[in-house]
Amino acid sequence: MQYYAHTFSEDESRWQPLREHLRNVAELAKKFALEARPGDTSLAEAAYAAGLLHDLGKYRAEFQRMLRKLTVKGESTRHKQAGAARAATDKHLDAAFAILGHHGGIPDAADMAEGVNAGREVASSLAAAAAADCPELKALPRIAPVGCRGLEFDLRTRLLFSCLVDADWLDTSDFHARSRHFAIEKPSSVFDAPRLLANVLGYIGARAACGAGDTVKRVRAGVLAAALEAGSLPQGVFSLAVPTGGGKTLSSLAFALQHAVEHGLRRIIYVAPYLSIIEQNAAVFREALGPSSDGLILEHHSMSEPGGQGTGGAEGAEADAAQRLAENWDAPVVLTTSVQFYESLFSNQPGRCRKLHNVARSVVILDECQTLPPGYTAPTCRMLEQAAAYLACSIVLCTATQPAWQADPVRLPDGFSAVREIVPQSADLFRRLKRVEVSWPQTAATALSWDDVADLMLQHKQVLCVVNTRRAALEIYRQLHCKGCEAVHLSTNMCPEHRLRVLADVNETLKAGQPCRLVATQLVEAGVDLDFAVVLREMAPLDSIVQAAGRCNREGARKASSGAGGQVVVFRSRDGSMPKSSWYQNGAAVVEQDFLAAGRLPQIDSPGDITEYYRRLYATGNLDDKQIGIARSRLRCLKPLD
Repeated sequence: MQYYAHTFSEDESRWQPLREHLRNVAELAKKFALEARPGDTSLAEAAYAAGLLHDLGKYRAEFQRMLRKLTVKGESTRHKQAGAARAATDKHLDAAFAILGHHGGIPDAADMAEGVNAGREVASSLAAAAAADCPELKALPRIAPVGCRGLEFDLRTRLLFSCLVDADWLDTSDFHARSRHFAIEKPSSVFDAPRLLANVLGYIGARAACGAGDTVKRVRAGVLAAALEAGSLPQGVFSLAVPTGGGKTLSSLAFALQHAVEHGLRRIIYVAPYLSIIEQNAAVFREALGPSSDGLILEHHSMSEPGGQGTGGAEGAEADAAQRLAENWDAPVVLTTSVQFYESLFSNQPGRCRKLHNVARSVVILDECQTLPPGYTAPTCRMLEQAAAYLACSIVLCTATQPAWQADPVRLPDGFSAVREIVPQSADLFRRLKRVEVSWPQTAATALSWDDVADLMLQHKQVLCVVNTRRAALEIYRQLHCKGCEAVHLSTNMCPEHRLRVLADVNETLKAGQPCRLVATQLVEAGVDLDFAVVLREMAPLDSIVQAAGRCNREGARKASSGAGGQVVVFRSRDGSMPKSSWYQNGAAVVEQDFLAAGRLPQIDSPGDITEYYRRLYATGNLDDKQIGIARSRLRCLKPLD
């Protein structure tokens, strides 16, 4: 009997033989494992075994009848249990998890045991026929049992699962593309880190010649020099804690390229929490990396998902190629959202986890890392430290408000054991880049109505007001229009293209010195390049207030007799409300109660005050409120992140 893995048309001569598919997947999975962890022969052989066994159940007569449309009503065609049972019998427990999950997702330990038990008899009954058709199945590599447990076993299994799923999907899509006579060709995208670093340094040099004040230029030059020097350090977890406007985005890119040159790393993965940051920085990256950068950069987020597959013809092949890149991140530079990145690490789903083997041996830049919900802090720190150790990633924590993620035996035992500062504290960046004075509300009686806020905005020619909710932003915008003011409104209700157009118009207006009054939600607080003379910020967590202040006197060009040239006004609102997040509310309460009520005005340019704020915030809740760490240690699958 001829056994097949996949069909195409009614002509069996154009179908893919099962042995061909098993061999292709095994070799590809082994290749991916060796690329992710060079020298780890145990992982490579486990990946090879998983590839050979993943579709073992397709040797069942029931499955072959299904391909030929001869299925008897009620007949089962399940195929993954047999391979998982064979792998478990051979002590490849990690391969068994990967095989059983390669369609529906990595199973829980309990489901794994059930699936293996269900597949033992089938695996035994198929052994002779399968080995006769594919002799490699007769003599699978004998690998010593995995010597790790708990979280380490969890990550190893995820990596193996990633290698298997990507290999399986690539071979399957290539078969269908060949059947349509359209080969899916990988775009030419060689990661030439030395050349790209030269391009980036040239771009930074050209930008430094104009725009910012002398102090800001000197600080940015110092940050860049420190980043290039740190790029030669051994791999691990790094912190780039630089005040807003200090050039951390381009300096982090320069560090990543220098680090890739030093350690032979494969790609740069830039992670940001908001689409507005990615939209802005994708353009900067393309300019900085130089000509032909479009072939190097992959943007992967909810607004850049490629269309469906299988449309046929050249357009269908192009769609398949785009889908492949989006799902496995096989590109030199990837820009993605925090949700996409963290689900690649934590999710049990094939489409999400498929790219994990390509995350290995990368520089991962976590921009605005302080936006991570505190309830995910403990499991995220643990996973990132594992990624640094087991996947040979270098992690760069980029922010103007560095959260307290160092290990703490009381608050955060799963925090980072070691974080190296790229810019030494002796550089005193926050004092040198002080560009604003902050005024805080003195008493609860000073709460403002939206009409009061609109009147306050009218007192200034160029002013940004950041509030906590979309409803509040819209109400102030309406108040301004009722007063005859041509204000600008910005919120996440707007599509990305509209937001970019509004931001571009605002920047042009600011540079021209024309009146500009912008009302926005928190989307402008992290990474958005705006430079206002005055910023009003509704009471919020300290990190949000610091980020809002970063949109004030950003270039340091405004001077005042008192020193700093920008003005930030924090106000309590009479009519506003807080976002539903309990952590957001807790953060605002820490500012109100632990600082203001105690007679201590927070210093936004003091790293010590920011660290103290985070320590107090972390004490208000569970830093693993979804119990992700427990789920991982007990080999339970995880639901998608909120």
